Amino acid sequence: MKIKYLGMLLAGSLGMNSCSMVGGIDDIKPYYKMEEDNVVYNLESAESVLRGVYKSWRAFNVSSFRLYMSILSGTSASKGGGLTGGQEFVTNSVQANNIALVNIYQGSYLTINTANNLIQLMQRGDAKGAPEQRVREIIAECKIQRALAHFQLLRHFGYFFDLSSPYGIVLRNTPFTGTETSARATVQESYDFILTDLNEAIANAPQNNELHYYVTKATAKALKAKVLLHMRNYNEAESLAKEAIDLAEGNGYRLEESFRSIFVNGYNSPEALFATYTEGAMESASDLIARTTYSEYTKRMADILVAGDNDGNLNTGEGYDQRFYLMFNPTLAGAQGNGKHPYSTNGTGKHNTQMILRLGEIYFIHAEAAVRNGHYDIARQSFQTMASRVGYPADYVSKISNNALLTAIFRHKVLELFAENGEDWFDFVRYYHEKNMDLNAIKATIKSDTQLVLPLPQTALAGNNQLQQNPL
Repeated sequence: MKIKYLGMLLAGSLGMNSCSMVGGIDDIKPYYKMEEDNVVYNLESAESVLRGVYKSWRAFNVSSFRLYMSILSGTSASKGGGLTGGQEFVTNSVQANNIALVNIYQGSYLTINTANNLIQLMQRGDAKGAPEQRVREIIAECKIQRALAHFQLLRHFGYFFDLSSPYGIVLRNTPFTGTETSARATVQESYDFILTDLNEAIANAPQNNELHYYVTKATAKALKAKVLLHMRNYNEAESLAKEAIDLAEGNGYRLEESFRSIFVNGYNSPEALFATYTEGAMESASDLIARTTYSEYTKRMADILVAGDNDGNLNTGEGYDQRFYLMFNPTLAGAQGNGKHPYSTNGTGKHNTQMILRLGEIYFIHAEAAVRNGHYDIARQSFQTMASRVGYPADYVSKISNNALLTAIFRHKVLELFAENGEDWFDFVRYYHEKNMDLNAIKATIKSDTQLVLPLPQTALAGNNQLQQNPL
């Protein structure tokens, strides 16, 4: 992994008047060379660099890739000119030289490296006069984001579904100077690294923050539950997901009353456990949304769940799951292509937000883990909470048999989260490896297990002679 500006540290406040975390995420400029002696010298400068870590999630390299993942799974479809390199995702034949792979790989390690730089500076005491508690909190916030970025890389490029596999990812816990080479860790080692960061973050992260483009203890606990689910540690995933829900709802987070409100409110939504702060046209992936639409698979699922085959009306919403209708009704979706991006990229006022982790997802994680543990009544409670929000009757879930619950949760979660962060794809891979789903259940183009893991980018292999490609 030799990336020209992987050592870039986002720092330097423009016009900051206080050391508060409030506002000003856009008030930073890039430094392509970190001057260690002066980049962090007090709390105010440390907060400025921390905002750089957060801002890295909004980079085009990272924010645009979620569209590719829904096309990969088949829940979304490419239209018009499509996305650059997107045809390989349509056919599930992604090659190592695909530009989208390079983008997400570099973008994820940039987040990691920016976090590592700040962790190092805080640990050596460069933020003179900063309260010790705030020092611990800043380090914890960085570790949440480092864990999230490593988890993103593991799910995209590693055999995340097989704890015995040697095909994990390159782990980074120190700043990258541009010359180091490292072998891939195993999958188990990769998960252990991520969990260590999250455990430390749960202990030290801020208890709450009314600004949901910052992370807290609840974010860390929710993310850990999600990681445990992917590790097939269903007992701990179930209990921790419940703890995360309770912690979040005790600290100002809550489910939105309506599905559409999540995206209308954006990063101000009380449901957002971590969302990107957006201002102006900075959410640069939004203008690509118009190049995607729903697939026939998703349309059919939204129809079947409500009233049977082929009787939905997209103009009125009748016969469709509400989440599908709110996404693709022509009036609500507008020029942005779907209802999860309700604002014009070039407009003024409110702007579209990336929902990186939200409370509704944790309810589904809790429901799935509970079913896999045989706790069907508990699972039904969380599942019904999510179904009720989008208009299903109060006895809807109770009528689903125990044997059909997993499939129902999968379908509802797909409609809840598709076109957000690739959860539809990763859930498909997990369900397939748990023998709950056939390999080509979503797309006929998925014919081999090797198609379930993206290849490492060719540029990464060229710059790191210890890096081994995934089996092809």
